[in-house]
Amino acid sequence: MRASVVALFIALAALCAVARADFDHNAHERDVFTAGKDPIACSHCHTLKDGIPVGRPDHATCFGACHGPLPTKQAHAKKGTKRVVTDDQKRICADCHTSAQIDDASIKPTVTYPPYAPGDFSLVLNHKAHAAAACTTCHTTPTDAVTKTKVAPHKRCAGCHDGTKTFAMTTCATCHTPGSGTPLPARLAEPVDTVTSAFSHPKHAGRGGKGAQCTTCHASVAMSPDNILPRVPAASCGTSGCHDGAPTFSITGPCTRCHTTAPPKYELKRPDLRYSHATHATLAIGPCTTCHQVTAGNEVGSVGHTACATCHSEDFLKRDPKYCGACHNSVEPWRKLIADRPPADRTEFGATLNHSSAAHQKPCVTCHTLATADSQLRPPRGHKACTGSGCHATTGGPTPQLAQCESCHRQDRLVERTLMRLAAPWSVRKLFRHSTHETTTKGEVIACTSCHTDLSAPTTDTLATPAKPTCAGCHNGDTAFKLTGTGCGRCHDRASARPDAKL
Repeated sequence: MRASVVALFIALAALCAVARADFDHNAHERDVFTAGKDPIACSHCHTLKDGIPVGRPDHATCFGACHGPLPTKQAHAKKGTKRVVTDDQKRICADCHTSAQIDDASIKPTVTYPPYAPGDFSLVLNHKAHAAAACTTCHTTPTDAVTKTKVAPHKRCAGCHDGTKTFAMTTCATCHTPGSGTPLPARLAEPVDTVTSAFSHPKHAGRGGKGAQCTTCHASVAMSPDNILPRVPAASCGTSGCHDGAPTFSITGPCTRCHTTAPPKYELKRPDLRYSHATHATLAIGPCTTCHQVTAGNEVGSVGHTACATCHSEDFLKRDPKYCGACHNSVEPWRKLIADRPPADRTEFGATLNHSSAAHQKPCVTCHTLATADSQLRPPRGHKACTGSGCHATTGGPTPQLAQCESCHRQDRLVERTLMRLAAPWSVRKLFRHSTHETTTKGEVIACTSCHTDLSAPTTDTLATPAKPTCAGCHNGDTAFKLTGTGCGRCHDRASARPDAKL
């Protein structure tokens, strides 16, 4: 432990030996002001040629009228390995030179230029006032960024600020303000959904056209009078001819192609708004195929983002989109999001079919094969029961074709049909089970048409419920319990009987 402490003190001592107090503009301004002296002009220290700073402040800048006589050669004469420098001179020298350079005569004094602490001055620039100038006048072009080509800062301004077209660069304080307080340097607003790790200026500029024009994306920056510059909105990426899905991928597509990392701060609001066909039906969007497309397998494919973005493009550009909750449980664009919100338990639609049609005169089990927790012998989900040899298809085959959704499907049809059947007088729907009526006690198969004798209704909604006499053949007191007596509740759920049922 003691050895570690000693090592720490040695390291600190070495650091102090090479440290220097960088030149502080603000401190000099304060000292001059409090002493009641005239302000020091920038040109007193900084030599300008055609308005552009050249060279660097030398010893004559500091010594003389400000900090006394310039150190003489005699003062720098060697005395062993030490320089002969007064304490006052050493304090001034330390603004540019390290302690080792000042004390050790064997070290040639050097200085990095400029030796100023970061933030002594800021560059205040109104982009809107400079909108007439090309962005590349000041900013390195995307292609130059690869070769690290840079133009000296003041040379970028010299073409305009010559004292004729506009004020000369000799009026330094017009653009350079003290680095404390406000205004601060021009900077982009704090990022939220950053794409900097994936975005490439050279790739976009290399495409030419809009990709090579800075204002295609940075139009809001070019017109900003403020030093807090707006960030590029996602809408500028989706402009026509760019990321609109035609020349390249759409911004409503795979988010992770641009958003590769999470920002430092992201407040997540879980979306919870489910999709409602009923709500959209009032908007005159168009036929079902406006959003739903039938796949090569004759089933309805995933809607995808395109159908939603047609109307909700603005929502795709928000940090907290609300419509994403129709399919997704989250909205972070840097995650691989899948449609992880399950569909509603019961469909908003229902399909109908004319059982009496000659085209549908097939065994009932051709279509009625699926049993669920709350449904018996229903057709399988999707179009499986409707397709096959001589049946409906996406193109060709008997009409209607599968893409003509409205021919069979209608909003709330399933709910209406279920309520109608449950509300029928003395309905047995809640208690009846097909599974126990498929065969006789001797194992003989009971045909569906033994009970469903009337299939003449033109729609499924009005299909006749089996009449009571169809039950009498089995419920005769021998094969099964009788229809007469006091055990009515074995079939008839009292809660489903209509109050106005006539006895």
